[in-house]
Amino acid sequence: MTDFAFIPILMLAAFAHGALGFGFPLISTPLLVLLMDMRAAVALTLIPTILINLVSILGERHWRQALRIYWPIPVFTVVGSLTGTQVLLSVDPEPFRLLLALVLVVYLLSDRLHRSERERRVPRWGMALLGFGLGMLAGLTNVFAPVIVIYALVTRMEPVLMVATFNLSFMTSKLGQLGGFLLHDAFTADTLELAFWALGPVLLSLWLGIRVRRRIDHDTYRKVLKAALWVIAAVLIGDWMRGAWRPVP
Repeated sequence: MTDFAFIPILMLAAFAHGALGFGFPLISTPLLVLLMDMRAAVALTLIPTILINLVSILGERHWRQALRIYWPIPVFTVVGSLTGTQVLLSVDPEPFRLLLALVLVVYLLSDRLHRSERERRVPRWGMALLGFGLGMLAGLTNVFAPVIVIYALVTRMEPVLMVATFNLSFMTSKLGQLGGFLLHDAFTADTLELAFWALGPVLLSLWLGIRVRRRIDHDTYRKVLKAALWVIAAVLIGDWMRGAWRPVP
């Protein structure tokens, strides 16, 4: 993979994030791990993801209310992502390709869920467990949107609080991952340079996606995006199966 060949992937993911309100790591990570190992993909997307989530939080008017109600989720997501990143940096990351593919499948299937008839309240300790689990998943695969989307559907979160909680949790998960990489001195100068080079194109794509979100038919766009994610998941699972069945020399 040439030095800047990854930028179109990040631009595509940023555009989708702007158009849908989430999705940067969900789209960029599976595509990047087809070209590099999981650790490199996570490291390369960390700084752009933090910037995207920071912009999203600053643009949300309800983030303080969401933090007051759902604070255990983002708080414990930091702990979980720091722990998950330690695991990722300490073991062979290749099996996490399959986990990432399964996360994508769960997300795609979760889109079929309907809101429950009544609101389900989750105690704070339950939110804390959820946050830790989300963080672990973020640390291991760089993706946890499917799980928190399912939680939001089951508990019937208000849409404005849902988006704000998503962005807060995404942000704290990235901070935990960043801490894990720094503790292991896992960032290289080349990775940081490439990540910073990508910030301009990523922000431009995010801005374009936000503009498009106000003009296009979301149902059509979501169908195209889901079809692409199904293909990515299938490729990741196929790649893992070929590795699993490859004879040991």
